[in-house]
Amino acid sequence: MKVVIVGAGAAGLAATNMLVKNGVEVTAYEAADFAGGRCSCYEKDGYIVDTGAQVIGKLCETQIRLIKEFGLGPDIKKFVAAGAIWRDGKSYGISASMKPSEIVNNIKNILGFRGLPLMAYPQMAMIGLAMISRYLRLNYDDLRFDELLDLGDTSVADFARKHGGEKALDHILRPMVATLTLGEAEDVSIPHLIALMGLTRGIILLDKGTGSLCNAMYDKLKDNIKLKSPVNRIVIENKKVKGIETEDGFVEADHVICTTTAGVTRKIIPDLPDEMRKPLEKVKYSSTVHVIFGTKERILPDNWYAVMLPKSANSFLQCINDSSAKSAAFAPPGAGLSHSCTWGRTAEKMNKLSDDEIVKAMIRELQRFAPNMTDKPDLAEVVRWDEAICLEPPGQFPAMYCFKNNHKDDIKGLHFAGEYMVLISCVEGALRSGEDAAKAVLREGS
Repeated sequence: MKVVIVGAGAAGLAATNMLVKNGVEVTAYEAADFAGGRCSCYEKDGYIVDTGAQVIGKLCETQIRLIKEFGLGPDIKKFVAAGAIWRDGKSYGISASMKPSEIVNNIKNILGFRGLPLMAYPQMAMIGLAMISRYLRLNYDDLRFDELLDLGDTSVADFARKHGGEKALDHILRPMVATLTLGEAEDVSIPHLIALMGLTRGIILLDKGTGSLCNAMYDKLKDNIKLKSPVNRIVIENKKVKGIETEDGFVEADHVICTTTAGVTRKIIPDLPDEMRKPLEKVKYSSTVHVIFGTKERILPDNWYAVMLPKSANSFLQCINDSSAKSAAFAPPGAGLSHSCTWGRTAEKMNKLSDDEIVKAMIRELQRFAPNMTDKPDLAEVVRWDEAICLEPPGQFPAMYCFKNNHKDDIKGLHFAGEYMVLISCVEGALRSGEDAAKAVLREGS
């Protein structure tokens, strides 16, 4: 049995790993000159640069298992996100911890918090109750979330307006959605945000960067991975996969696992039947320019990780952060490490600028909220993502649910993997879907 995997991001690496462990002849073809995709990182000038994913939820069982499998268990660190909300020219600090003991210790600060308009509190309480009542029904073991299907066509914005109001939407939910997805509240479905509430179970990180898992996986699997090898087309005949077309010619395969984004998948499989193509058309992504700044000093107060920016801030940044708060390993002693991303529709103009123009604009914008941001950072890395984070827009969850349960096996030997296959569209979803596709290959080939 010969298997080809298209893409060597998190999903492709997970699929490759499982098949290699089971003795299958497998080759992954990756268009970029590095593996890991949107979960990659590298070290430069003493800074650890995560170019995509930043943290890991304790609910991410597949990710944590693979971290330990690849010898990175000692690098796991606990992370409590302390930060602030910006309002009327001032940052108001607050802890994001959900642990009762830590809430009690911070009760004085919580009661004195003035970072939100008065009406936002009762509105968010009503929205929160409506979300929690759904969250408590969820089973994270299989990541199916059938309980949320009836909300699949409802956006975060529409849900917030129905159960609360505009103040909570603009000052809490919009910044939250922007931080998690780089998208607008109108463009993200409420089931996605409710499922992401599982992150309140706790967050961890890797001392060498979230992408260090993919780096470790590539180091072990590189004999089965071809970098700088784009796939032009997945070849299908009579509802059966035949192989792939590359720049070097045709490669025959008994099974093909496609792990690219849904947009790329549609391009390289142009002859998909409507039952498969139309659900994939529902999948949408945010785009961003991600700039990572290394500075001699932190740009936020000690231990603060992020300041969330409401709509009223009129910024093309969704938040400002200093990742040196995550771990001392991320930056030289005393130094700062800021990740700045354009987001939503406000980012469209920014994304058309040159790298130098983007860096200058980012610095000016950061200085609005963190005046100690220097004009001359030690490090300025620019990363552009046309398809950054899966938005899970209204309609995607029900469409993909139908796809996975009724049509994903319509073409013999063709398998799909990627974060868009799971409602929690993150690295965990990508890894788990990659392993699921590999398991399907093993079942069919046995």
